[in-house]
Amino acid sequence: MEYIEMSVGERLGIPSLNNMTIYGLSEPTPFTPVRDETHVFREELARDIALFFMADDTAMKLTGWPGCGKTTEVEQFHAAFNLPLLTTVAHPRMEIADLIGHYIPSKEGGMVYHYCAVGHAARQGFSVLIDEYNVLDPGVAVGLNGIAQGGKVYIPETGEMVGGNPGFRLFAAGNPNDVGAGMMGRNTQDASNDDRFIELRVDYLTAKEEVPLVAGEFFANMGDPDQGIAMTYAENIVDVGNRVRNLYCGVNDSADAIDITFSTRALRRWAKYIALYSALGVDKPVKVALERVITNRAKPETANAILNTVETVFGTL
Repeated sequence: MEYIEMSVGERLGIPSLNNMTIYGLSEPTPFTPVRDETHVFREELARDIALFFMADDTAMKLTGWPGCGKTTEVEQFHAAFNLPLLTTVAHPRMEIADLIGHYIPSKEGGMVYHYCAVGHAARQGFSVLIDEYNVLDPGVAVGLNGIAQGGKVYIPETGEMVGGNPGFRLFAAGNPNDVGAGMMGRNTQDASNDDRFIELRVDYLTAKEEVPLVAGEFFANMGDPDQGIAMTYAENIVDVGNRVRNLYCGVNDSADAIDITFSTRALRRWAKYIALYSALGVDKPVKVALERVITNRAKPETANAILNTVETVFGTL
């Protein structure tokens, strides 16, 4: 395989970006994410990620509410250009060695050095994505400062310097640091670490972008559904999602704001289970699927607010 110049617009299906080009690979690598043909690339977000590549920058952070497409956008961008991407999910007890590398037992009974996601990507010139980035302890994140600005990090166990490879890019994705909105365990990162990243704010898809994705769940799980009915269901589901998002305390500071919201994946899951329960002949499939997807994990008052919104859109369930 070889690097070839590719049109961003042609690869992503966005004609307005046809004149932008970046280098991709002629075919996928074993580390290239699987292409999701249903993914909807957003023009502004895709443009900014492409500019990041064109600028030969190293570190990008994407921040937004749960399920708005931060991780998926990075993965599918790499898939579209056949580029390798390693992904790791941060947790509160993660140390710098869990990102760069550490010794592990070998099959022979000794010890062998194992390169973790960031270390392996830095050595090979791959991209790496740290999901839930602001769950990291700030001190651990600061340990990435050098490599995040395109420098190298010394690995004392192997005596080597890794990093500085032009193909290496560090992506970080995280939710806002808002306990009131249900974002638990997030940390405010050190200013020196924040300064290494170009930062993008990611919002939910528009109704025009989201409805076809939701409708696709009906087409995939309902056998041979009436297209008109499937689209009406999809439009109603997305309408509910956007109404609930407007009630969410992350964006609404009224006294009756709710503490849970619909992500795109939750809307798609709701549509899928409506289709599956309907195929089984289950009574009130919209309500039953809603409970399984979101309201069974919500506080009673939140569940009632969501149910009232559903009934406003769908009618009495």
